[in-house]
Formats: sequence, structure tokens, C-alpha cells
Amino acid sequence: MVVRKWWKDSPNSKKITAVFLVSTFIFSIGYVGIGYVVAQSLAINPGCGMWENNTPSNWTVDDDWESFEPWPDADERVEIRRDFDASPYQMDAFEIVSFSPRGDPGISLSGWYVEVDPAAPVVIQTHGMPMNGKCKPEMLLMQGYLAEGGINSLSFDLRNYGESEVVGDYIAVGQIEYKDVLGAYDWLISEKGYQPGEVGMTAISAGGGAAIAFSKEDGIGALWLDSAVLDFPLVVKNELGRLGFPTFFAGPGITVGGWLAGVDLDGKNPMDAAENSGDRPIFLTHAKDDPRVSVMHSERFEQRMLDNDGNVTTWYVEDRGHVDAIWGNSEEYQTKLVDFFSNALN
Repeated sequence: MVVRKWWKDSPNSKKITAVFLVSTFIFSIGYVGIGYVVAQSLAINPGCGMWENNTPSNWTVDDDWESFEPWPDADERVEIRRDFDASPYQMDAFEIVSFSPRGDPGISLSGWYVEVDPAAPVVIQTHGMPMNGKCKPEMLLMQGYLAEGGINSLSFDLRNYGESEVVGDYIAVGQIEYKDVLGAYDWLISEKGYQPGEVGMTAISAGGGAAIAFSKEDGIGALWLDSAVLDFPLVVKNELGRLGFPTFFAGPGITVGGWLAGVDLDGKNPMDAAENSGDRPIFLTHAKDDPRVSVMHSERFEQRMLDNDGNVTTWYVEDRGHVDAIWGNSEEYQTKLVDFFSNALN
């Protein structure tokens, strides 16, 4: 009892208690603050914005060039896009389609189906974030590459994007949207008569959550990932470091951000696709110096595939930034893309 009373009344103990309470308060505020930032970064921005008039048969390379300014080599990154000749990649015809996510019949998703050869395989295209969709120039350029290479494609808007239905206030970084990709697959099987193994998939940047769909549907025969977010906690950690915040806030920040956004942001792991892909081939392309999505995403995914004897091909691009190779290394990109799916799909 004496010891207990001494500890309770000691000036040092009061200081320690005060420091502990203040520290706990500061860290709690930090976690909530970072969580709020994470949640706000996931707030939806529906529609197609400046690209609303783009279609597969009539699209331009126009972009908001000012958004490139905070990043290294901004002038070069703008130049390879602005000066790109998109005229060869205007597609003659396309079909406006709609379908629902797997298991969510009440949601309507909007897509563009381009068929250049009824006997050819088909590729589902998944876009990134924030304002994004099938209307964005790199999505249309990839669709043009596939069409010119004799491969059919289905490009579509995930829920809360483009012309698809708005059903919430936040993006779920693939945790829910993977069902949209599976809905696209189901539509191709049921409405267009494709067979399992004849359907491939691409994903750009934050569309890397499509890897979740790949891991859950064996009928998707091949996957192409360009600058993909495959480890969401790593993205948050990198962004915190870039902005000068302690990176140890990443984990709790994601948890709190998920609470605010109403979704478990780390519940399903895109990395699982590296472990259960079996013999299905995956192609990873990433700029070595990508300042937006670290090349570590692809490197970690590749290593996990190698550890599981997976069928993985990589193309790590020198002297490029985020999603730059599709523009700046156009011919090589198209050749690799078309050859990959021509060889991978039945």
C-alpha cells in the first residue's frame, strides 16, 4: 500500500501520466487526421469531365496538362501525350452496352464493346482513378492497340465512374469494384458467347484491384497490369513519405479511412492473384522511376509469382513516369500487348 501511494503521489508519475495522455491524444488525432485524408482521397468524382465527348470512333489526346506539373519530367510527360497522333486508333464501330456487377443486379454499368473479329478472343479493360473511365485517352489508346492487333475488347466504367451508376460516396479501391469486372466477364460469356479462357483483362494504375477479380475467376485467361496499385497500404505509406508525414501512420490511417468510407480497404488483397494464378499468364509493366505508384508494387507481385512458380512476364521501363510507356514507347507497347494476349488466350 505504501508503494502504491508513493507512485500515485509522485511528481514524476504525474508527469509520465500527463506525457502519456498528451502523446495518446496527439497520436489519436494523427490517426484520425490521416484517416480523414485517406477517406477524402476516395471520394467519388463521377462523370467523364473533359473527356465526356470521347468515343472509340472519335477521341482526342486532350488532358488537363496542369495536373502533370507536380511530378518530375512534367514537360516530357505532357509532350508524349499532347503530340501523339491518335488518328490511326479511331475505331470504325463500337457497341454501347450495359450490364450489372456479379451479384448486384440492381446496379447498371456502361461499356463499349469493340469487335474486330468474331473468332478472336476478347480483353476487358479496367481504368484507374480519380476522375476516370472508359473515356480517358489511355483507355481508348489501349482499345485501339487491341483492335488494330485483331483482338476484341470491352472497355467499361466501374460503378461511380463515367456513365455507370453512382451508388455511393466513396471508391473502394477494388474491394467492391472487382464484382464489376466479374460482371463484365459474365456478360461476355452469356451475351457474346465467349468461353472461359478466351477472355483476358487489363488494368491501369488504381485499376489494379482487377487482380482481385482475376484471383476469383479461373475463366479469365490472362492479365496485363500497367503501373498497377497492388498493395494499397504501400501507396498510402509512399504518399505520406512524399508529403513529409510519418509513414507509421499508414496502417491506422487506412483503418480509420476505411471506417469513414464504410469499406475494409485492405480486406481483399490483389497480391492473392500472384499465388493462385496457376498456369494463367500475367504481364507486368511499370516505369522504374514511377513517382506516383512505386515500381515496388510490380516487383513484389513478380517475386510472389516466382515463389509460387507462376507464369509471369515483366517489362520495367527506363526513363518514364506513371503510365507513360503506352504513349512514349507506343510501338513496343502495342507489340507486347497484342503478342501477349494472342499467345495467352485460346
